[in-house]
Order: sequence, then structure tokens, then C-alpha cells
Amino acid sequence: MSIYYHGTTVIGLTVLKPFLSPDSNLKYDCVYLSANKPMAAIYIWNKPFKWMSFHVQDDGIPVITESFPNHIKEFYHGVSGCIYSCEGEFITDYAVGIKHAAISKSPVPVTDADIVDNAYDRLMEYQREGSLIIRHYDELPREVHEGRTQMVLRTIKGFDLLKKQHPMAPFIMEKFPDLWEQAKKETL
Repeated sequence: MSIYYHGTTVIGLTVLKPFLSPDSNLKYDCVYLSANKPMAAIYIWNKPFKWMSFHVQDDGIPVITESFPNHIKEFYHGVSGCIYSCEGEFITDYAVGIKHAAISKSPVPVTDADIVDNAYDRLMEYQREGSLIIRHYDELPREVHEGRTQMVLRTIKGFDLLKKQHPMAPFIMEKFPDLWEQAKKETL
């Protein structure tokens, strides 16, 4: 049997129950797991929406790329949660689009719980250990910033944020006011 992990702000679970995530490519209830513990820690954040750019290198190390200054600190500092360990043989649905991700369509018993007092501190610990890489906003090359610009514009248009009430709209207006205005002009 293999060990998998699940990160969340919910503490005290003994069983992980399948659910339908609105941010997932999957359109069915399941438990989301990772073979990579630092990857599971990425999911302990304090926002009601997903705003994270990350990928997994070929060597299995997750890489987070900040979209604005102090992005990681804002999403994770002071946020508590838990990384649950689960043993089993779980399936992979490649539609998830994340390396080392696995799912279960059935409830998954928890075998251990690692309480995370401060998710930001835990991510920094993983970075120091070399099991996680954080690409900080102010250190990113120009082409990454240009890619972020296009991603933000696609998000504004894709979620139709200019017309709909969505928890992401105030966040984008605050963090990317120039892109919000650009999207407004492009839709006129």
C-alpha cells in the first residue's frame, strides 16, 4: 500500500468523503489526494476560490509561482489546517491535470493527521528543505509576468467577472486594477 496526502483547513477528520469541487476538471464526487506531502500543503489556504499557479517538476518537486507581491504570504500566513495521511491504492484520473494526484470515488479512512498551525510557515519549511520551490513575484522574468497578464485577462473574461457577482471579482479588482480596467475596455 502507498501513502497519500490531503491538505485542508478542516481539522479533526477521520474519514475523507468524496465531493465535487467547482475548481476541478473532474465532474464527479471524489476525494483528491497527492503522493507528495508538500503538494497537499498547497491546498491549505484562506480564500473561497482557487488562485494558485503551480506545477510539478519531473523530479516530483512542486513549484508555486506568485501572481503578485507577497501572494504566498497573503494566502497562507496565519492559516491553520491539516495534512491527512491515507494508505491505499488509489486511481489516477489524468483529467485532474496534476502530476502525483490520485482520487478515490469512495470515502477514505485517515491513518494520520499532521496539524499545520501556520500554512505559510509550513510552505517556507518545505522550501528550505528543498521539497517545494516558490518563485517569488519580484524575481520572475518578464515573460512570466506577461503570461500572468494573459491568465488574469482570461480569468476575468472566462468567469464573466465584469457582469457576475463572484468571490473572485473584488480580489482581482484589488490585485490587478490595471488588468480589470483593460478587460472592461476590451468588452465595450
